[in-house]
Amino acid sequence: MPLSNSKQNLIIGTLSLVALGLLISIFYTPVWWVSLKAPQYPDAAFPQGIRIHFHVNGVFNGCQKVETEEKYEEEALNCKHEMDAINHYVGMYPIAAGAPIEGAVSPFVFVLLGLMVIAFALPNNKQRILLMGAGSLLISGWSYSTLYTEGGIATQSSPYREDLMSTMQLTPDEISSWSGIEAIQASYEESLARYFPTIAVNCESYASKMTYVDLYASQGRPFDELNDLLVNAGATSAVMSTFHELYKKIQKNPDMNADQQQRAFMQRCELMSNKIGMTDVERTEMMITITHIVFFGLLGAMALLVIGLWKMERIFKWVLVLVPMALPLFFIMDYAGWLWWFGHHLSEMGAFTVKPFMPTVFGVGKVAQFSTYSYPYYGFGLIMLNSVVLAAAALIRLKSSQ
Repeated sequence: MPLSNSKQNLIIGTLSLVALGLLISIFYTPVWWVSLKAPQYPDAAFPQGIRIHFHVNGVFNGCQKVETEEKYEEEALNCKHEMDAINHYVGMYPIAAGAPIEGAVSPFVFVLLGLMVIAFALPNNKQRILLMGAGSLLISGWSYSTLYTEGGIATQSSPYREDLMSTMQLTPDEISSWSGIEAIQASYEESLARYFPTIAVNCESYASKMTYVDLYASQGRPFDELNDLLVNAGATSAVMSTFHELYKKIQKNPDMNADQQQRAFMQRCELMSNKIGMTDVERTEMMITITHIVFFGLLGAMALLVIGLWKMERIFKWVLVLVPMALPLFFIMDYAGWLWWFGHHLSEMGAFTVKPFMPTVFGVGKVAQFSTYSYPYYGFGLIMLNSVVLAAAALIRLKSSQ
């Protein structure tokens, strides 16, 4: 016996409320986890390895406080910092360099997804248009206030603010006046410059320092004794690497004259500068530009939904449920995409040279002496359950419309 319209609407409404509750839970739960294990991190002291948790609004420490006979901790090790320290040896940028925009806009996106789920449950299209219109205006005002006004960081999610302060070692007072854009900029700049600062290099301005390099190499004095002098002169990592290479070359070929040394320095320095590509300033400017694009793209998407429901109800009422249903796919695509970026944008200044690689998305991988474990966590199970619940609601709506 087919269900009456009222019963169908009641079931769809109930399923939509369940999906809404799941979306709220998903926002605050870890979706994926990654752990590094190596001989220097014994299981007794690091039972879960060096572990981090991926949430929809950022990456957080996954290590717990250890209390065993062998080891006692007053507080848990910050494994996000520890993993950054490990990864930088092969030239990988800190974790905070990945997905800076996704974390910042995730509250607005999830509220929009929740709004779409509620709108889909409504039986009347006029009600959907009114709800989406009013909700879109509220999200627009909230996102603008958060991203573009002084002190807007206060209306960001608390986990996002806490991670920002932990990563940059700041206090609430130090970030209280920031806008959301300023938070993205400061965090991204810090992550890029923490281990591998890349700034525009004027090789000619450093060429005169080759006199000191020649002197130390000729006398067999350690290159490390030159560090302070070169750093105080403003030498970047690329320039320091160039000086060190020529220091070793002069030791092998002491007959190099000053002109040969100068030419060799300029060739090597310019080569290293070209390898670096964009400077930190250019990368940060690009990221802020993308943030502006994402913000206006979000406004455009909300406007399109409202207009689409008004003009093309038969198509856009299904968009309301299909987009939240596709959340597992969106997460995996974003997660895998950023892993690819980390593995294919290695700094030349890493202590060890490795070829670009694709970090493990799912399963167990191996990099040097480290075993990498990457698996979905219970938050991903909630995402999948949310998709199943919404699929059931969509099927009931589809049958009722036939």
